[in-house]
Amino acid sequence: MAVEQQDLARRRRRIGPWDRRALERAGWRTLLEYREDHVRAVDGRLLAVVPRWIAEAEHPSGSVVSASVSGPTADAAWVRLREIARAAPPAGGAT
Repeated sequence: MAVEQQDLARRRRRIGPWDRRALERAGWRTLLEYREDHVRAVDGRLLAVVPRWIAEAEHPSGSVVSASVSGPTADAAWVRLREIARAAPPAGGAT
């Protein structure tokens, strides 16, 4: 049973983020970037490294609609971006 769960988890990783694929199927062009914010003390000592994933998308529908969000994980950024894309004006730029 444990082997079946490992196979299922491996297959899910291979498929990739569902939210990104849904955006691309809907005509959005997507981009994902990784950055690290370094938090330092006044004397310059490194206190923490905060990972940031930035997901961006644009949709060329009449006028270009674009959105950019960040999150602590890639999946969290894609989920937030997909929510924003759903609220975007429909094709043609009508509101």
